[in-house]
Amino acid sequence: MSQEQPAEKKNRFQISREVQEEFVNSVAENMLALADTAGKWQKPWTADKPMGMPFCVTTGRPYGGANMVKLMLTSIVKGYQDDRWLTFKQLQQVQADHPARDMKIKKGAKGVKLLRPEELAFIVGEDGKWQYLTDKQLKEFAAQKEQGLGIPPLPEVQRMTLFYPFTVFCAAQIEGFPPKEQQTHAMTTIERNEFVERFIACTGIPVEHHGGDAHYNPAVDMVKMPFPERFTMPEEYYATKLHETYHATGHATRENRKEKQAHNIKNFAFEEMRAEMFSMLAGARFDLPMPESNSAAYINKWNQTFSGGDAKAVFQAAAEAAKVLTIMHQFEMGEQPKAAWFPRSETWPALIEEQAQRDAVTGAHMAAPAQAVAARSTNDPRPAPLSFEKSAEAFQAADDPVSKARIILQNPEFLEMALKQDAETARSLASLCDSFAQTLSMELDEKNRMRAAPSLPATGTEAPVARMRM
Repeated sequence: MSQEQPAEKKNRFQISREVQEEFVNSVAENMLALADTAGKWQKPWTADKPMGMPFCVTTGRPYGGANMVKLMLTSIVKGYQDDRWLTFKQLQQVQADHPARDMKIKKGAKGVKLLRPEELAFIVGEDGKWQYLTDKQLKEFAAQKEQGLGIPPLPEVQRMTLFYPFTVFCAAQIEGFPPKEQQTHAMTTIERNEFVERFIACTGIPVEHHGGDAHYNPAVDMVKMPFPERFTMPEEYYATKLHETYHATGHATRENRKEKQAHNIKNFAFEEMRAEMFSMLAGARFDLPMPESNSAAYINKWNQTFSGGDAKAVFQAAAEAAKVLTIMHQFEMGEQPKAAWFPRSETWPALIEEQAQRDAVTGAHMAAPAQAVAARSTNDPRPAPLSFEKSAEAFQAADDPVSKARIILQNPEFLEMALKQDAETARSLASLCDSFAQTLSMELDEKNRMRAAPSLPATGTEAPVARMRM
């Protein structure tokens, strides 16, 4: 009888790789699942009030980056109303501090796995083996190198970040957990709207109102917004305004997202995906809906089309979206946001005044959405999506490739046509839009010809008319 071979012990690199893959997949699955229910001004989260930023109970520090995204998504999916999180060991510490309380994790409750980074420093010897360095060794090594010691020359110090899992539980999952010692002030609707206005103004990103659609124009670095009275509800206006402001944060003078990549339809699609994810997180944080656009429902489609379903692409987009949400939180707390591009606090009053003057020039009144909704029936349906012909008119009227590309991405038929023209998605936006314009013109001619053709009785012998698809 043969004996089973013992399982090979995994090294730290294998463990790090596996926990990263599990973490990335879980974030991507939650994000894609929520995207399926988003759009049409619906909120895909179940909580009935805005959520706070997740933070550790024992340290008071908020979670950051990808861990913050994971916890916010979990709260959205589970409907948690508490933003406090802690490990089992930290729960034991809280229990020790409150001996009169009987605290226990609810039966069947499952924790959330987060990632703890650990940076390794090492040198590679002549035999190819790695020698790990402690902090003390690192200092000694740096001092020797600075003094020119070491013959032959000392090898370069290399660094690698590994990730290890740890599990946290939400305070909402713990029976008998103490209530918050200091309840955070929940902003009223008016306070929330004023905060969004103030935040956007203090970013230094100019906003100008006009009679067209909402978009960000990178050529002049400006957000263009429809007049507030064109929105059914104030929430719609501010959700859309934040969405377009997120696009503006990708400018070369800020997060520099777009300038690092080629300007093609693939990269533009990922920028739209990042903006939709930001809209989802900001919506849960400030009780705003996701802007009504087909792109909200296309997060999954874009991921499958442009990255082959790579979960890392969704994860990276979520992590980048979280950066701007963190900036908003720091601003909300009265702090100077840590992002290097964010204007200094002493300039904020002047920036707010500049935006107020732009609004005055265009005649935009921020109270208009509330007045508009009072004048409408709450049962009025949302406007139907633009027809093929209306979308074509908008495409032809757009005056820059970025605006044209967004119209392509937000129309299912347009996107299919564009992908057939540009299967590798590597063509520049300008050349793709020029080529697409010719195809669109032919498609419109074909649609008009079909409508104008006289209707004849069917004889059963006519060959079907071929529908043009480029």
